[in-house]
Amino acid sequence: MDAPCTSLYKLAEATICLRRYDIGKILYEKYLNLCSSDNPGAWHGLAICLEMAKQREEANKAYKKALQLHLRHNDPSNLLWGGWCALKLGMYELAYELFKESAMKDPNYAYTWHSLAIAAMRIGRREEAEEAMARYRSMVSRRPYDKMECEGLRMLMEAVSGINSGNSLMNEVRELIINLLSQSIDKYGAECGLHDIHES
Repeated sequence: MDAPCTSLYKLAEATICLRRYDIGKILYEKYLNLCSSDNPGAWHGLAICLEMAKQREEANKAYKKALQLHLRHNDPSNLLWGGWCALKLGMYELAYELFKESAMKDPNYAYTWHSLAIAAMRIGRREEAEEAMARYRSMVSRRPYDKMECEGLRMLMEAVSGINSGNSLMNEVRELIINLLSQSIDKYGAECGLHDIHES
């Protein structure tokens, strides 16, 4: 993947963390149309944005496409996110199996245990759900997550460096992203320890 496409994908990911699904939808659609139509993460991100915009039918189509693409890979990350697609589509047994396999392959990723707890509860495996949630809580208490919005703001700031005036792909989204960065710094900068950073 070339640098502008990588930056565009990172920008789209940041919008999910920043809960700016309206902008995320634009960026994911642009990425899928111009960069790669077989990236499961891009379809998954688009599905989330569509779901948050209450476009349920379109979101389900995107979740199905993402699931299909995630299932082509057998690594912990694709298993985890494929599980979430399955969960969103009401395929609880499949979600459970994918989360379980992901946890077996990478038992040190806390969110996988949280995901497994949700799926296990949905299929009536209460004891297993409680064990997975206890494991998740224990892991997070030892190593807490960064606040989602702070992670998104940092991702956005990193990806903005990929926007340069010589690239037509990034020129199309430059103003949108610079405005999002300014709004996000105003909204989250102080609580994320980034209040002294200004866009030049």
